[in-house]
Amino acid sequence: MEKVIVVGAGVMGSALAIHLGNNQVAVNLWGTKWDEKVLKDMESTRRHSKLEANLSESISLFYEEQLEEAFEETKLIIIAVSSKGIESICKTISPYLNEEHIILSVTKGIDEDNLYTMSNVIENALPEELRGKVSIVKLGGPIRANEIANAKYTEGVFASKNIESVKYAQKLFNSSKFKGGISADIEGVELCAAFKNAYAITMGIVEGLEGDMDNPKAALMARGAVEMANIVEAYNGSRETALGIAGVGDYYVTAQGGRNRTFGVLLGKGKTKAQAMDIMENQTVEGITATYNGYKLLKKLESQGKFNIREKAPLFQELYWILYEGKPVEEAINSYWESKDI
Repeated sequence: MEKVIVVGAGVMGSALAIHLGNNQVAVNLWGTKWDEKVLKDMESTRRHSKLEANLSESISLFYEEQLEEAFEETKLIIIAVSSKGIESICKTISPYLNEEHIILSVTKGIDEDNLYTMSNVIENALPEELRGKVSIVKLGGPIRANEIANAKYTEGVFASKNIESVKYAQKLFNSSKFKGGISADIEGVELCAAFKNAYAITMGIVEGLEGDMDNPKAALMARGAVEMANIVEAYNGSRETALGIAGVGDYYVTAQGGRNRTFGVLLGKGKTKAQAMDIMENQTVEGITATYNGYKLLKKLESQGKFNIREKAPLFQELYWILYEGKPVEEAINSYWESKDI
């Protein structure tokens, strides 16, 4: 039986562990100090209460101080922590890594300091002697934690420069209810995973402005997909990535519900950014940071002559102006609708 370690016992990490466990894979689910309560609950009940899913016998639970033990006999390392914690966690696990390991990341975002994608953050956090030797795989696409944990039909995409590592991860995940595609465009998948959170806010905004109307939401769904394709292409990725499972698929499921959409709806109903965050009790809204870091990345591409934000990403431009330059929401959306299609 193959054995993997899942680093991070949050909702997504636990969901992936449950899926793999049900797929007859031995899983060591390791949690940080922040995961201690959920680990104790799962240990006593063999169930994840939030996901409403049971843990199979092939899942073993490990606490923060048991990291070395959790690494024993594992080949695939699944990192399921926040973007803010990924560099630190990679340095924490570094002493237990070797050239045979494969790191699979589900973390989404763009690094604020260096504008790296998450796979680049991981690569640069590795010990120098392992850089370029430990394979890094990105799992992207529309994967809701509660749905994959409860065996609902799900499709994702595994991306890496190392095709053999991708095939290994795909084999472990694939089941009668999970379909995993393969891509070499890891940077494209990373960019879609980050930018879709920002575009999901725009979907919420038009819902707040117009109510549950299909015309405006469909327009922004299409426009967001096209703009992501433009962004990926400027980054030397494939437009097909943005127009497929990793882009449109993930964008759709994010825009259907969750904090990014809720935040956008509040903005569309006239709340300020600060008021919306207060109403949401200052929960993390990934799209806010994704907009800021994404804009910095696009400005960098623009300075290199590779991108024109106003022409290639007018919707994203308006969102940035709303969030960071105080442009009134309705004025921004009107400006977008009145702009000429390039």
